[in-house]
Amino acid sequence: MLPDFTRLKTRVNRDLLRWVREQIPAVAPLMKGVATFRQHEGKSGTIVRTDESEDSIEFQTISVGTALNREEMKQFDLKEIQQKLTEIANQIGEAQTRQLLKAAGEAAESVGNVVHAGGELTPDKFLEVFQKVEMHFDRQTQQPILGHFVMHPDLAASVVPKVKEWEKDPIFKAEYERIIAVKIEEWRDREANRKLVD
Repeated sequence: MLPDFTRLKTRVNRDLLRWVREQIPAVAPLMKGVATFRQHEGKSGTIVRTDESEDSIEFQTISVGTALNREEMKQFDLKEIQQKLTEIANQIGEAQTRQLLKAAGEAAESVGNVVHAGGELTPDKFLEVFQKVEMHFDRQTQQPILGHFVMHPDLAASVVPKVKEWEKDPIFKAEYERIIAVKIEEWRDREANRKLVD
């Protein structure tokens, strides 16, 4: 009877899964800024927002897989294994990104925090987006720390040049600066009211 090496297989499995998890932010950039928390039991959780409101989360199953044929099993090709594991990380990252965008969209719709541009992004609609975004600021420079703005690459290719043009307009720039001034006061109020943890 051949040995089973159960402890070795368990360790290799754990290490490979850790490697896959570490690849997800690289292959799914939107997930890079998302904090994670590993919950070992249960099918649901609770999220507590900065305004102390709570909501329940029903965990969604993500199922991905890969297969090795008999010829691949006979040879130990590290690059082939790494490629298959990267494909798994890609699939997980894509599924997590879809779930994140779906949940964010539903949450934004539920509180009325959505801007409908009606097919054409205008300076007013762009500024309206900034009015709805909660901003954070660098403590030293007091400059806004802008998070992710997610859009399709084709849309970004048309929007970014427009925004660069709008930034040259003194009326647009003045309104943007007014919004930033309001946002920095809101941020200061949040920071002043923040609870300190033991």
